[in-house]
Amino acid sequence: MSNIGINTNTFRLTSKYLDILNDFIVKAKIHPEITDARQEQLIDFVSKLTDVNNAEPQFQMLSSIIERELRNFNKKPDVFLNTLIQDIKNKDTETVIPKIELITEALDVENSEVLAKIIGD
Repeated sequence: MSNIGINTNTFRLTSKYLDILNDFIVKAKIHPEITDARQEQLIDFVSKLTDVNNAEPQFQMLSSIIERELRNFNKKPDVFLNTLIQDIKNKDTETVIPKIELITEALDVENSEVLAKIIGD
């Protein structure tokens, strides 16, 4: 795949999950209760990120992006993500939101970088 193709796929993938995570953050700040459906969606997403046997390329890419950013903040990705799953299960919105914001920031940075590459900056 060409660099343009890789960058375009990365842009689309990070955009998709940025939308989902940003939607959660906005709703959680307005109504700080994690619904069962949202809880299931978040646990599924984070579980796929932590699954080393997950062969889905999109989650391998997302995991790599997020793990790199977590290491930049001196956080151990496996501990951070497993703790996040527990916080989601406990519906601890106050703890979940900052962690989701950190993941969102990682995806946003990557999204911006690949967009710049696509448009030629």
